[in-house]
Amino acid sequence: TVECLMGASSVPAAIRKTLFYLCSPVAVLLLLLLLEVALACGQARNQARAYGSIKDRMLGSAMVATFLFIPSVARTTLSLFACVPLDKATSEPNCAAAVGRYWVLDMGQQCFEGYHAAWAFALGIPMLFVLAVALPLGMSLFLWHNRHQLTMPRFSRHYGF
Repeated sequence: TVECLMGASSVPAAIRKTLFYLCSPVAVLLLLLLLEVALACGQARNQARAYGSIKDRMLGSAMVATFLFIPSVARTTLSLFACVPLDKATSEPNCAAAVGRYWVLDMGQQCFEGYHAAWAFALGIPMLFVLAVALPLGMSLFLWHNRHQLTMPRFSRHYGF
């Protein structure tokens, strides 16, 4: 499991696991881009032609990888806010042991208290902004900027996955 790979730390296991899942797509994307550069350099005969080829290939690969990783990144980001209600407060002689809402990834941590609040707001809110606003806006601007090239074969070959 991810917890076994990371070893002991003062950072809670649920947070380490979340960070691992959020950083993994970035690492894979960087490896993919390095592979594209290595392949393009190996095939390069003309430096000017190779630069254009590298740029096109890297942008196309980055776009495909981004679309492939969005669902897992979104699921991981939304899991920062996943809470379930436990015991309801009761009167004597019954006693509820765990009243309140608890974080699904660490059932020992109450929602939006302690370290959960810090991580949910410091990491979760910015990631939601990136997923819900920045990526769609970036893609819309890219399409708007290239709106006259959308039907051209070269554009479709590079970005028409």
